[in-house]
Amino acid sequence: MKELREQLEPLDWRYSAAIVGLEKYLTWLGDEASDWELKEDKLEYDGSYIQKSKFAKFVEYSFPDDMHHLQIEELLQTPDLSDDQISLVNSKMKGNTILKKVFKKLAFDGENAVEVLSLIEENREMITLETFRNKTNLYRNYCNTFQLFEDGKECCRLLGYYIDMPKKGKSISYNFNKANFHGTDMQVFDFIPFAFHGKREMMFINDNIELSCLVETNGRWAESVQQEKKVSEKEGKKLNTRQMFFKLLLESDTFITGDVEVIVKNPDQTFFETLYIRRDSLKILKSLEKSYKYLCFSIKEAENYWVDIQKEVTESILNFTLLDHLINYLLKKPDVNNYGYVINQLIKINIKIKGADKMDGAMKSAFKSAKTVVDKRENGSYKVPDNKLSSYNKKLTSAITFEDYDRFCKILLNLANYADESFSFAYDLFEDFEKNKEVAYTFVNALRRENTETVKEDKGGN
Repeated sequence: MKELREQLEPLDWRYSAAIVGLEKYLTWLGDEASDWELKEDKLEYDGSYIQKSKFAKFVEYSFPDDMHHLQIEELLQTPDLSDDQISLVNSKMKGNTILKKVFKKLAFDGENAVEVLSLIEENREMITLETFRNKTNLYRNYCNTFQLFEDGKECCRLLGYYIDMPKKGKSISYNFNKANFHGTDMQVFDFIPFAFHGKREMMFINDNIELSCLVETNGRWAESVQQEKKVSEKEGKKLNTRQMFFKLLLESDTFITGDVEVIVKNPDQTFFETLYIRRDSLKILKSLEKSYKYLCFSIKEAENYWVDIQKEVTESILNFTLLDHLINYLLKKPDVNNYGYVINQLIKINIKIKGADKMDGAMKSAFKSAKTVVDKRENGSYKVPDNKLSSYNKKLTSAITFEDYDRFCKILLNLANYADESFSFAYDLFEDFEKNKEVAYTFVNALRRENTETVKEDKGGN
């Protein structure tokens, strides 16, 4: 470094994301920015490299699919435009507020391409920056739009961190004195949007043990997202950010190997979420490599309400919370037979979260006992008829859902007498039901005829 002018350290995720975005920008500048260095614990650079005109070009480079004016330029390279293409150009010319302003007195008729291109070139920087500022998946998704390319203010420009100081500055300050408020804001936070990748939900991985690892990890994530987008376009499939992320996590042994913080931004929310991936959670996730795809679906419950099974499962694993609520939900579904395999996987995840591997023998006994009851015949007919079996299943499901464990055990004993079978696993439930709840779940899940163990995939999600 010839002369140290600026340096950026990963003090928290905001600085880490700014480093990733700024590193991309400096790399993109190439020979125009040769005096910078990414060290183990900080990024050193010449602040004069950050210029509005170059920033605008970097925006075009980074988000071409969001820039209507680039698409107009591409269309106008086509000779002999069809009526549909002319209509598309005019539609793009009204694609957002700034383009309407630029082209307010002009319509494309197929003959005035030079005039259209000239207006774009004259207003390119303004068009690019205003598009970047106001698109809901770009700057507006992350920051207060009034602070784009502004110097650092008294409060942070990021959503969830921003405060309207004239209105609320006094109330959030110590002793109601605005002079006691200390906020953190930097112009380089404008590079944070370039560090996030995904489909609708956007993710940034704060793997900042070393900055080279931080850049590499997010680079792999960005590359994976681009590959998945190409596949989805080719196959006509919907994309879900979390599914993409956890798929990469499961398929790669080197993507993330230790504790890490993942920052998530949903365009429907005015704040950032944090997912903490710990080694123990990672171990459980890795064990799902073969079955994980069967958990990637959503169930529609109302017009605008979906139960995202994959999201529920991963959040429970990350937070080390049991999946009882989801198991209960699926057991009560009218078409529960479609979810037998999924419920079985949720039970296994519960056991891993509990660290109760010794329960395996009791679970096998419960499964075997349930199937014995289901298949047992007497004089050519089922010992427990369909209506009786369904009744017992519903009663057991109701009891375990409402955590009425005494009632569950009584129904279980009644079924044992009716079926003339001995349930050896029941002793574990009598001794400590909560500790062995997965044994009870296994029995109820297996106590059905025509258990197809298939997944009903109502597609939904981000």
